[in-house]
Amino acid sequence: MNQKYLTLFSIALCAMTNSIYAQKGLEQPISADAIYSGGNILTMVGDEPKYVEALAVKNGRILMVGTKSDAQRSQGPATKVIDLGGNTLLPGFIDAHGHIVDYTLRGNSPDLSPPPVSDVSSMDQLVAKMKAHVAANPPAAGKLAYGLGYDDSLLTERRHPTRADLDRISREIPILVTHVSGHIVAVNSKALELAKITRATPDPVGGLIQKDVQTGEPNGVFEEQAGQIFVPLLAMPSAEARVKSLDKFMQWYASFGITTAEDAISSPQNIAILLQKRKQADRPLIDIVSYPMWAIFNEVLSGKKKLDIDYTPPNFDACAHFDANNLPKPHDGADIDKSTREKVGVYVNGIKFAGIKITGDGAPVGKTAYLTKPYFNPPHGQPADYRGYPTLPQEDLDKWFAAAYQFNIQIVMHCNGDAAADMMIAAVRKAVTKYGNKDLRPVMIHSQFIRHDQVDTMKELGIIPNFFTSHTFYWGDWHINETVGRERAFGMSPMNYAQSLGMKFTNGADSPIVPPSILDLVWTAVNRVSRSGVVVGPVERVSPYVALKAVTDYAAFQHFEEHSKGTLEAGKMADLVILEKDPLNVDPLTIKDIKVIETIKGGKSIYKASAR
Repeated sequence: MNQKYLTLFSIALCAMTNSIYAQKGLEQPISADAIYSGGNILTMVGDEPKYVEALAVKNGRILMVGTKSDAQRSQGPATKVIDLGGNTLLPGFIDAHGHIVDYTLRGNSPDLSPPPVSDVSSMDQLVAKMKAHVAANPPAAGKLAYGLGYDDSLLTERRHPTRADLDRISREIPILVTHVSGHIVAVNSKALELAKITRATPDPVGGLIQKDVQTGEPNGVFEEQAGQIFVPLLAMPSAEARVKSLDKFMQWYASFGITTAEDAISSPQNIAILLQKRKQADRPLIDIVSYPMWAIFNEVLSGKKKLDIDYTPPNFDACAHFDANNLPKPHDGADIDKSTREKVGVYVNGIKFAGIKITGDGAPVGKTAYLTKPYFNPPHGQPADYRGYPTLPQEDLDKWFAAAYQFNIQIVMHCNGDAAADMMIAAVRKAVTKYGNKDLRPVMIHSQFIRHDQVDTMKELGIIPNFFTSHTFYWGDWHINETVGRERAFGMSPMNYAQSLGMKFTNGADSPIVPPSILDLVWTAVNRVSRSGVVVGPVERVSPYVALKAVTDYAAFQHFEEHSKGTLEAGKMADLVILEKDPLNVDPLTIKDIKVIETIKGGKSIYKASAR
């Protein structure tokens, strides 16, 4: 019996048992492990808020929700009776888009983000922080030292670091720093030398090696797929350290109330870690849903490629022989092995490979997202009609979606710009025409600058918008003044319009792009306030309840887990979060300040806040 029908059977059994004994006035024969009452228990069931008095848990699942007197029928001598003390109980939060395993790559690399995440606001601060790091942690010979998360939109200089800037750190040690979006890297002269990059090195498909407009030499900035050449050269943490640190990051996620996390576009190295974790005797602290990157989806999951955690991505194993156009080839369906398909959608010890992740374009913050209209201010050296570019051509994209629809595999696709969204919509429509409108729930990741007419079509085709409303705070001002202008910025992440159509949609922090705070996501969806205090598109604000639906009920639906997660109902997993206050009954501007008191996974407490 598969998981879906097993869960439905459990729900029906619990509901029937509770109903029969309640009607007959008999004492409930099933003794609960725990009963929660004495606070606001928000079930997240339905289109309007619904509260109950009590919730009982048995064997990691919800035994009943309802009145306190009903719950007491399941109270036995060993039952823990938990008084919420006026706090609020909700379903555990679901990370609808992020990259949890990528956090294990960080090691002790410095965070170059601006406030409030870190402390780098100028090129001098970036150079000083990296210089101190390199002095204390010199990389092994042939490897790059790296820092993470600089943000040109918030640097004083309002530009990317160049090779000249990074040469101030060292001309002898190769240096790499990543953009906050993860879509751009900058390197120094020594790194260019190590990778054998010259003015003659061609741009890869879906990427760009920036050149000095006067000399024609690489200026050190690599966009999108071009940055992949440096992956084998990074001084990564050891395999043992990465596996161990994943436990730490799962605990950190739990501190935000998250009970299910996502690792989207999982690399071969990340997949190897997940495979190792699910073989361990103890299940991971929280569930992890992985979407392997399209380039290696079949060869890794089918077993064609032998995996270890130090696996080097194909085509980039020898920088001297880098073939700029030798990028992942599309599948025509016939070569997605049966053994691969059998691994998709099945949890093993808390880890599930759920489908394919495709990157359709870049990041609007770095001006690499693919738009239908030009950027408000194009990047330096680009013409006035510059619109960014896609990662792969339409023909290749069509083949991937055809394969997915042929073999019933979910695809989630990163689309920041509306031109990239048009490409995904076209690919889905062609696949639906050929194979029928199956319930595959393709997800448009970020859906950042999609138009209302595109949202209409997405509803028709069953495409789920996954928004990234944190952009309104972190980069709202930048989008208004620099990338797309006021009108398009105000229309970004059109959550309220999707809500008006009765669609299911989700919201993700894209961590580690921004921290995985679910309440921050709720806050930005409700308020849409920028750093400077501008309300970025007031008509697209939603109610706190709708914002919570996007990270509970609808997020479970996105992962095909609506029968086991996302709402508080009998038979579902006892994945719970206890909050200090009810997000529906506070000043909306204070939602992000609500404290997570406790996180419960499968009935087991996995995080408790320290006493004040």
